[in-house]
Amino acid sequence: MTQYPAFLAGQRLTATLLGATVPDVTVKSAAQVRTSTTTYADDSELSGIALGVGTWEIINKIFMTGGSAGIAIKTQWSFTGTWNNPLRMLIGPTAANTTAPASGPPLNLAPILWNSDQIYGLSTSGAYQRVIEETRNAVVTGAGNYAFRWAPNVSNANSGGIQAASSVTVRRIA
Repeated sequence: MTQYPAFLAGQRLTATLLGATVPDVTVKSAAQVRTSTTTYADDSELSGIALGVGTWEIINKIFMTGGSAGIAIKTQWSFTGTWNNPLRMLIGPTAANTTAPASGPPLNLAPILWNSDQIYGLSTSGAYQRVIEETRNAVVTGAGNYAFRWAPNVSNANSGGIQAASSVTVRRIA
């Protein structure tokens, strides 16, 4: 596959050209909890990420914590431009999971459409579960802003949330 950008012999190196080789990483600085709604909303920090026309690699590394028993977090992606409806590859606990990470929760490793519901079951221990959602084939034909969207799967005062150090990495690859 062609790598972006292409360096040509004799080409003048500029800050813009070199900057295009560096992934854009957005890191969440504060935990966020949602309790009273099951309606999706963009994450307060992992949103507004500009994607121009081209093929993009998107990697979400998300730390989630549960609340009371049976609380799960559901996710989707949001994009304000136009793209090819990419599949996101998942690594995270199944919807039925209620165990802490050290207990060996059952894993979901399935691909799913960017705007389909993905539900991750969480434990009540407060231990972080790590979820990875990624694609290397987001073909943007109309520039826009990307956002990681999430909500509790059920409305509950003891819902969990998305923790600090969660991140979104985007890199134009073609």
